Amino acid sequence: MPRSSLLAGLTHAMREAGFAGRILVLTSQGGMVDIEEVQRAPILAINSGPSMAPIAGARLAAAEAANTDAIVFDTGGTTFDVSLVRNGRVPFTHETWLGRPLQSDLTGFPSVDVRSIGAGGGSIAWVEEGRVLRVGPQSAGAVPGPACYGAGGEYATVTDAALVLGYIDPSFFLGGRIRLDRNAAMAAVQRDVAGPFAMTLEAAASAVMAVWSENMVQAISDITVNQGIDPAQAVIVGGGGAAGLNALTIAERLGCARLIIPEVGAALSAYGATVSEIAREYRRVFVTSTAQFDRDGAAAVVADLRRQALAFAEAAGATDGVRVDFLIEARYLHQVWEIDVAVEPDRLFGTGGVEVLSQAFHRAHEHIFAFSDPHSPIEVIAWRAAVHCPVAAHTDVKLAYMPTPASVPQWRRAFFPRGGWFEVPVLAFGEIEPDRRIDGPAIVESPFTSIVIDAGAVFFRSTSGNLVVTPGGARTATDQTYASARGSA
Repeated sequence: MPRSSLLAGLTHAMREAGFAGRILVLTSQGGMVDIEEVQRAPILAINSGPSMAPIAGARLAAAEAANTDAIVFDTGGTTFDVSLVRNGRVPFTHETWLGRPLQSDLTGFPSVDVRSIGAGGGSIAWVEEGRVLRVGPQSAGAVPGPACYGAGGEYATVTDAALVLGYIDPSFFLGGRIRLDRNAAMAAVQRDVAGPFAMTLEAAASAVMAVWSENMVQAISDITVNQGIDPAQAVIVGGGGAAGLNALTIAERLGCARLIIPEVGAALSAYGATVSEIAREYRRVFVTSTAQFDRDGAAAVVADLRRQALAFAEAAGATDGVRVDFLIEARYLHQVWEIDVAVEPDRLFGTGGVEVLSQAFHRAHEHIFAFSDPHSPIEVIAWRAAVHCPVAAHTDVKLAYMPTPASVPQWRRAFFPRGGWFEVPVLAFGEIEPDRRIDGPAIVESPFTSIVIDAGAVFFRSTSGNLVVTPGGARTATDQTYASARGSA
């Protein structure tokens, strides 16, 4: 059924049910629009769900860290989605595909830049020819799922490895709604990984986690380096149900100084939807250069874009707080790819406007590519206007935690590659006192995720409800923090 028919059916069903309010639909541009707008332009809905993760990340990073650059990832059951917040802005890309990248149609439509790889909690561990351990991109999915689900899954997955290592409580998975079979997980990891490599069971499970994490690190390195961000200078926001299993490992591997595990956890993108704005972006191709800048032509294009943006805001019923941001897509003469540069029309079309444009482009180019060419003319290819209309003055999302059942143990035997097996404290996410600083090792659990804190790391729950972790970096197996745990198992 065509998407427009689906949306029309949804509208009809909601009206029949008595809903009289506005129906808003998320877009790939990081906002939402009235459902009729998506019916007119279905391209707005491509990858709209994942685009909400960086919107959430921008809000969380601003609340918990002074650093405005953030790496945002969302780890689910089948995929690992990574995106950026750069200088407080969420970058866009024109490489928007209808399906799998390089295997479907490239739309060229500007949308929030989110990269995905097959590296979720259900990723299957397998041995490639030549005795090389791989994890993913094949996934066991939710059905039949990992071997430990007991639903017919046969292959060892990341979830099975985490269960073997003690990172997940088999009786408290999804708040106890699913009971996992640890023996099945052990058998799968032994057969698929430990046996072929003649390794111990815990070494094999650790190897699965390490390869899984390295796949993610490489995906993060690709997007950060391509956009001129030093991962070590950025804060990490790790969301998704499986993120807590290796978020600290990733932060340490990248040299990041701060990791944020949101209270909303597995619902990171959904949280992004609740804090997003009604927004729409308009684009016009108009080529000019700083060597022969067509001021009148550019001013006419910007005026038309502003008119469209304000008309959208009026149709959306927005009155207060409407913001229109302008960007250009520009490049040095004879370059192949353009970059996005924010511009202010009042300054651009005032005295010395061409120099203002040039300096803004040089700074952006140096930030991304580590160099600029002040003597080269700049060619502007397209102009964009993004209009933002706040939905609510205040948006505060809190989770309602049920008391942790008395049957859930407060200590658990877990394996850490740098220290071996230890009895570590298990803390309920919702019961950690705000601003209480705690040393690792520890495991923090909620009904939605399990967060592994290695030795040397320090963490606390902020007044906003999020878990803020300072990685400890590489430590030895005799680290005093391990010795302070309740003892070796």
